[in-house]
Amino acid sequence: MRDGKVFKNEKKVSVANFNVVFMTENEERPLLDFFDIILMPALKSGITRHQGNNTYLLMDIEVKTDEYDDYVLTGLIVKSTILEVKSMFDEYGNLVERDDVYPTAPFSTFVIYLKNHRMILVENQKGSPSLDNFRSTVKYMLDTYIARENHRRVECNEEQLPIPLVSIVGIPPKGGMIAALKKVEKISTLTLRFYPLNGDGDLELSGIMSGVTKELRRKIGSDRGSLTYRSPKNINGVIEIVEAAEGTLEPIVVAKYPGRKGDSTIKYSEVSDRRKMYIPEGERNNELANMIKQGKEIDSINYTSEENDKIYLRNQKKIIPFIRNKK
Repeated sequence: MRDGKVFKNEKKVSVANFNVVFMTENEERPLLDFFDIILMPALKSGITRHQGNNTYLLMDIEVKTDEYDDYVLTGLIVKSTILEVKSMFDEYGNLVERDDVYPTAPFSTFVIYLKNHRMILVENQKGSPSLDNFRSTVKYMLDTYIARENHRRVECNEEQLPIPLVSIVGIPPKGGMIAALKKVEKISTLTLRFYPLNGDGDLELSGIMSGVTKELRRKIGSDRGSLTYRSPKNINGVIEIVEAAEGTLEPIVVAKYPGRKGDSTIKYSEVSDRRKMYIPEGERNNELANMIKQGKEIDSINYTSEENDKIYLRNQKKIIPFIRNKK
């Protein structure tokens, strides 16, 4: 919206952390270590996910360079579905019954900044695939591709591919949790759900969590877990912890609001960064370049840890062969 007007080229955008880790026999390894032999082949495999009458698929998977020559993974997630029309107005304004069926395929564009695996998902229209749809589809594609490939590798007596751990989590905007919690009367519980991290270890909060959780997860053979704090008194402290998470863990707050009966649950997904992006109409590559540029201007997209840099630098040779807009 600009100057009170709604423009048809304003798109809904979700900001997230594309956190994917591969579990080998002895360690958890980051996404880019397997970029060329797992991620790209899986996303380009044509594997589809079916849910009810909907079929989800990925298309136009490409690696590009942005204006700073950083590598960016882009593509479309498409929802192939059927639109049923049971009623509509006729030319005289009367409501009439219909029984029409129309195939439709709304899509969203995803942009993953490979230097720090932060991402945006840009919905093209109403009904376009959401971040949840994207998460489920990527997980299904990775799981299915690796299962098929490992079956082939057994027959060929080749080394097995590792297990993928997919945690694509929305990132709240700065101040997002403050807005959600500013009217809270008291907090009943704060639960921190954690999962393996993909190079974000020098974030303040993730550093604390990884020291506690990695050894525990390995001992009990679990890739995820949670810590729950009951009746925390310092609401500002809770806000600081949740804001510091930056998509590296998933906080869930159960709180009591004045005048409401019972507790309300505030989930990370409910306060994640959902914004509008104005994309001037034009040729598809120009629209995509505009998305990449605007995404890079979002504060949470710009964070890169020292470990992110190390992982990115050592794996650039695995990324370069896939680049489309080589200079």
